[in-house]
Amino acid sequence: MVSDKMVDRNYLPFQSAREHRDRGMMKWLGFFLSEHTSSLANDKNRLDLSTSLTQAEKLTLIGQLYASQLTGEFLVRTGKTKISYWGQVTELNPIEITIKTSERYQLLKLEDILEIKASGG
Repeated sequence: MVSDKMVDRNYLPFQSAREHRDRGMMKWLGFFLSEHTSSLANDKNRLDLSTSLTQAEKLTLIGQLYASQLTGEFLVRTGKTKISYWGQVTELNPIEITIKTSERYQLLKLEDILEIKASGG
């Protein structure tokens, strides 16, 4: 974007310097390189590892799955990633739960559970 505003450079000794038109931000676009691009890519690919569920809401949902013997999907934070487990709640307490998946029993800490969905019997 070229601005029509001219800066008075009559005091400069060279004609080329007096007639120079500043390209504004265009001249800085070349500096927007690898560090900036990789930083933007990292922000774009960042996983949201937060949850909107309170401890009480998690316990209520888990209790309903347990009482109804329904299979649920549990989205769980593990380090900097998310893992989804499908299973039936077999044990629960205020700190952790145990679910029976198709392959094994899995212990899940309540604080690491991000989402809970019921999937039926």
